[in-house]
Amino acid sequence: MFKLTSVLSLFLLIQSFGWAKIQDEPREKRQTEKLHITLLYESLCPDSRNFMHQLGPVYEEFQNYIDILLVPFGKSKSEGNGAIFHCQHGPAECQGNRLQSCVINSTGNQAAQVKFVVCQMLAPDYSRVDECASEAGLVTDVDHCVTSETGTKLQLQAELVTKRYSPSFVPTIVYNGVFNQQLQDHSIRDFRSTVCHLLRQQNLLPSGNSICQ
Repeated sequence: MFKLTSVLSLFLLIQSFGWAKIQDEPREKRQTEKLHITLLYESLCPDSRNFMHQLGPVYEEFQNYIDILLVPFGKSKSEGNGAIFHCQHGPAECQGNRLQSCVINSTGNQAAQVKFVVCQMLAPDYSRVDECASEAGLVTDVDHCVTSETGTKLQLQAELVTKRYSPSFVPTIVYNGVFNQQLQDHSIRDFRSTVCHLLRQQNLLPSGNSICQ
C-alpha cells in the first residue's frame, strides 16, 4: 500500500444555509459563496457507481463554484457504537465505505477527493486503490485507518451526516443542507443542468460568465 503523508481528519459537516439568507446578502458577497453539495452514496451501489459518470466531469468543470462533501455510508447501519456495521450490499461494501472514508479524509483537497472516489467507484474491484490514489495525486497509507478506531469513527461520523437526511434512495444529492425531492430527481437525470440551475438561481456565477450556456 501507499505511505501516509497527511494527517487523517474527521468529516466536516457542511453548515446549512437557506435561500432566504442568500437572497438577503449583497450580490457581491453572494458571488464569493459556493453551492454546497452533500453526496450520500455507497461503495458497491450500482446507482452510486452510475452517478460517478456525472460527478467526475461536473466537478471538474464547476469546482470553482461548488463545495462538495462526499459521504460513503448510504443505507448502512451501525451497532454497538461501531462495533459492527451492516451494509446494504454486504460486508465488502462496509469495507469499501470505510476505505472511502479513510482516503477522503487523508486530504483536504476536494479535487483529489473527487478524482479518487470516481476512479475507485468505477473500478471493477478494490485492486486499483494504489492506481486511483496515484492518479488523484495522493500518497497515503490507509491501512492503519481502515483497521483502527479511526476508520470506525469516520464511518460513525458518516452515519450521523446521513441520518440528517434519512435517504430513501442512494445516491442522494443534497444542496445547501436541505433535501429537495425534485432537485434529487433532476440531479439523477442531469446533474450538470441541476447545478447550473441552482448557480443561476442563487446568483453564484460572476456577470458575463458563460459556463452554463
